[in-house]
Order: sequence, then C-alpha cells, then structure tokens
Amino acid sequence: MTNALYATHDPLTLFAAAGVDPMAGAQIVPAARIADHAYPQVETGLPLLITGVGSPALAATLKERLLNAYPAQHPATLILPPEDGAAPRMTTAPLGEFDRLAGMESGAALYIPPLERGDFTDLQAIVARLRAPDGCPWDRVQTLATLRQDLLGEAVEVLEAIDAEQDGFDNNAHIAEELGDVLLLVTMMTQIATEEGRFQMADVIRHIVTKLIRRHPHVFGDVSVDGVDEVFANWDEIKAQEKAARGEAAARPLDGVPAHLPALEKARKLQSKAAKAGLLDREGLAASEPGLVALVGDEPDEIRVGEILWTLVALAKEHDIDAEDALRAYAVAFRREHGG
Repeated sequence: MTNALYATHDPLTLFAAAGVDPMAGAQIVPAARIADHAYPQVETGLPLLITGVGSPALAATLKERLLNAYPAQHPATLILPPEDGAAPRMTTAPLGEFDRLAGMESGAALYIPPLERGDFTDLQAIVARLRAPDGCPWDRVQTLATLRQDLLGEAVEVLEAIDAEQDGFDNNAHIAEELGDVLLLVTMMTQIATEEGRFQMADVIRHIVTKLIRRHPHVFGDVSVDGVDEVFANWDEIKAQEKAARGEAAARPLDGVPAHLPALEKARKLQSKAAKAGLLDREGLAASEPGLVALVGDEPDEIRVGEILWTLVALAKEHDIDAEDALRAYAVAFRREHGG
C-alpha cells in the first residue's frame, strides 16, 4: 500500500471500514508476497487485507493468484486513498473482475471476505469433531487399517467420475465431490495418526513438499533436462540416493509396485518397470498373439480395447476363472521369475 493510504488510515482503520473486527481474527499480506507465489499463502477462512496494490498489472497478477483459492464470483473490495481526507473510498466487484476497477495507480488495498467452509482447516476441524469422544460412533472406531479399502474405493470413484467426461460431458461437480471424498480419507487417516502420536498433517505436507522440491532439480535447482526421459532418469538416481541415505538396500528393478493394486494397474506398472530394466520386450509381447492383434485392429480406441477386456472377463468366467485373480497371479509369477 502506498503512503497516500497509510498516511491517514492504518490497517486497523481499513478493516473497520470494511466492517471487520481484526481482533476476532484477520490477516494482512503484502500484494508482492501473493504475486510471488503460484498459490496464495493465506487462510481463506479469515478476512484478508492485501496491501500495496499499486498498479493494474499487479492487480491482474493478484487476481490470477487469488482465483486459485477463491471462486471468481467471491466479492473483492478495492480500498482507495480518500480524496477529502475523511474516509477511504471503497468499490466492490467480483474477484474475477476487480482488476478492471479504476484508481489503482494511486495506491490501494484489497479486502477479501472469508470464504465460508472452503478452507482445508474447516475439513480438519470437522474430522477432529467427528473423532471426538462425543462425535460419530462410526468415525471414532476407524483405524488406518480399517480405512484402507475405503481409500482404494474412493480413488476408483474419482477415476470413474473422470471417465464419465467422455464425449464432452461436463462432470466437474461430480469429480470435485469424489476428490473431496479422497481428501476426507487422507484427513481422517492423518487425524487418527495425530491422536496416536505418530505424525501430524504438517508432517505429511512437509514430507511431500520437500520430496517434490528434491526430485525436481530441473525446476527448483540448476539441473537441465531435455525431455521426459531425462526427468525419469534423474528421478531414478535421486530415489537411489534417498534409499542409500536411509541405509536401505538398492531397489530391485521390479520393486515399488504396491501389492494391493488392481490387477490391470499392477500389470501395467510391472510391464513398465520390466521394459525399462530390459526384462521385457513390450512391443514384442504386444505382437506375440496375432489373433489378438487382429481383434484389436490397427487404430483401436479405448472402447474397443475395453470391449475385448470385457469379453475376456466373460470368457474366463465360462471356465470358472476369476479374471482379476488370474492376471494378479500371472503378475506375481512374472515378478518372482525375474527376481522381483
């Protein structure tokens, strides 16, 4: 915020002009700090005063950043220096349009009201309440082990919601809902771990943030890469270094495929790892059954491949074989044969 606005109105006065009692909880963040981060480091459940909105260009960057956390129709109030020394001037517009308001050249502040039930801490608070002694009986008896299948099932429902977007169908609301269910389970499992003194959400987030930075030196460091293959090569080297630092044995070529993956995904991952390690000629395998190749055709789509898999499931059933179990058993045998 420029001196013109600070000269007569401190942040407490600006909050008062917006009808906010900062003593009940509020935050003040410089515009430059928000502009410097792809995602605004703010608590969306608290009133937000952004200072130093000094130009239309900066306002446009702020809007881009804030729209990562707030809906486009969420109100935003631009606070301008007073013309007569009496009170700051205020203009409210949807967040997605506030950068079009006039007067930012003279220095301004931006007030964003709290987002109701839209902050991650809201979810954490609800989960903690459900787990409390007087909370929900079902939630209270859950453990990390009992939620394993729920987590897998909810992840599958996300995939199904995404798949429903075929043919241009807009399924955004359903995808958001299913992702929320996955986030609920992650939050619930972390809450259980917190209660047991094992780790907290801050540990979960710190771990993944640190790992992402460490495994992307081509983004956060000075390493140069030429394409995805070099990224994968770097990842393998970094993972090996991480294992060595933990005193673990070097990974075998087929390590790292979760045992409880659905059989098709397990087969896909095993084939990828085996091909990468020179244990499998994937192209040769794909051409090894001429009859199957002919069924698939030269330019198959997902529907055609799905139809063939669907038929194979029925064919296996006719012979009293569970296709899921059959593929899983073959994958296990392949891994055992090749030292996995």
